[in-house]
Formats: sequence, structure tokens, C-alpha cells
Amino acid sequence: MNLIKLRLDYLIFGGSGFILMLSILTADFQDPTVFNQLYPSAGIQNWTGLIGALIGGSLLEIFGPSILLLPWLIVRTVLHQPRCITILAGTYYSFVLVFLLSIFHEIVLQTGLLKSVNIGFLWQNGYAGRMAVNWLEQSYNLALSLAALTVMFIFSLVRMSQLLSPLPFFSGFLTGIQNFLIIFVRKISPPPISEYPSTTQLPIFKGHSHLVEKNSVY
Repeated sequence: MNLIKLRLDYLIFGGSGFILMLSILTADFQDPTVFNQLYPSAGIQNWTGLIGALIGGSLLEIFGPSILLLPWLIVRTVLHQPRCITILAGTYYSFVLVFLLSIFHEIVLQTGLLKSVNIGFLWQNGYAGRMAVNWLEQSYNLALSLAALTVMFIFSLVRMSQLLSPLPFFSGFLTGIQNFLIIFVRKISPPPISEYPSTTQLPIFKGHSHLVEKNSVY
């Protein structure tokens, strides 16, 4: 009962999402990834260690900075209540949004609005966006493709609209912390035991407001 009130799922999945986000934010181009298997002589710069460097750095190299949205979407997909979309569908649309944002990011870079030379490793675009834009330019008209991608992006955004808001997650997370603190306080300082019996334990005499003394016969 207490474990249900604490919402341990919020703590577990919320903590996992935070670690994944931290592994992406602290990714370094010298750390080992799927595409870079060399171990740096100065040590791993990622705050989450080797596993975080492999996961966070690889995702960043594939999708670019749009991958920062993935931890939040995955956590909300798993934890949202009442369930308005299945976990499988939520995961699918999460990757669709991340992939489409990576494509839009690459288009912005190619138009010259952002200079990839002047931005850091975190904000450089990933391989998926570059390959998708190159394929669209060679196979289809880029303007028509961009219109179709925009429609797909809006549709995916509508499908995930209830999961994008952080308010339900923060509300549940704070409620779990509040319940944990209440249980902890009750454990260290239990309520005092009453010194007097409750009124329900006292005998009730109905119709006897006074005692009648009987005369003794000698």
C-alpha cells in the first residue's frame, strides 16, 4: 500500500530519464561511441561514465541536439496516467519527432542560418538528418518533401500533445516525495498514545441516573 502511494515508478523511470539526459548533455567528441571506438588518454569526460558515453554520445551523433527531447518523451510515455496512448505508439512517435527535428535542423544549417563551424559538439547535427536531407534532395523535390514532413510533424505533435506537458509528471513526482516524507515523519515520531480510554470503551448506563439504596433486613 505504501509503495503504491510513493509512486516508485516515478522515481525509477524519472531517475533513468535524468541519467540519460545527463549522458547526452555531457557527451564529448573524444569519448568512445559506436562511431568512435578509441578510448581517450585523458579519460572519459561524460559524467555518467563509459556506458553513458556509449549511449548518450551515440544518440547525439545519430540525431543531433533533437535527441534531448527523447528522454522526456520516453518517461512521459511510460508514466502518463490515464493512458491515452500505448507505450509502443508513444515510443514510435517519440523517435519520429526526434528524427523530423533532426531533418529540420539540417535544412536550417544548409540554408546558412546557423554556422556549424561556430557551434559546439552538442549543437551539431547528427548523421540521420544529414543522410535524410541528401536522400530527399536526390530523390524528390525538397520543397514538396519539406511540406510533407511538416504535415507529418504536426500530426505527430498532435498525437503526443498530452505527453509534452511537464505538469502531470511534476505533480506526480512531488506527490510521491510528499507521501515519502509523511511516512518518514510518522516512522521517526509516531503519534502519542492516548492515556485515557475512549468513550466507546466506557460502560453506558441507560435509565439509571442514581443508585437506589435498599434497606437491609436484620
